[in-house]
Amino acid sequence: MKMATLIAAAALCMSSLLSLVYAGANINGYITGKVVCDPCVNGGEPIKSAQMMVICFDKKTNAGTYARKGITNEVGVYKIAMKPGIEADYCEVRLHKNSPRKGCKRIIPGMNVTTVNFNEKPVGLSNNKPVYAAVGVIGYKKKHSVCK
Repeated sequence: MKMATLIAAAALCMSSLLSLVYAGANINGYITGKVVCDPCVNGGEPIKSAQMMVICFDKKTNAGTYARKGITNEVGVYKIAMKPGIEADYCEVRLHKNSPRKGCKRIIPGMNVTTVNFNEKPVGLSNNKPVYAAVGVIGYKKKHSVCK
């Protein structure tokens, strides 16, 4: 009985490992950007653990082609994996959840979404894959903010 359990556990571990390798093979690059509090004030303050989503659409049919969530690190930067082929699509990065930062939770119309321009040169490489920058910073604002 113990041997059968060990074999089943080993098989499960191997299948999980293979799925990770396979998933990595389907990543064609990354989209990166920043989420801040009060972007109108000296570029804003980074927001850690902000959630956003990349959503892509076919340019001809406007049908959705890809969606993936991401989360910012301690300096407010996100890096979201892309699947092969979305470089031909129109992609946006949108704030996905309420701000995790106390006192900085208000949506700024027009600054809660940005686009990705795949016609621009990648800003770098990660795991030998291109990294494309979102066009603009997205963010939230405080209650009494100069951001409109």
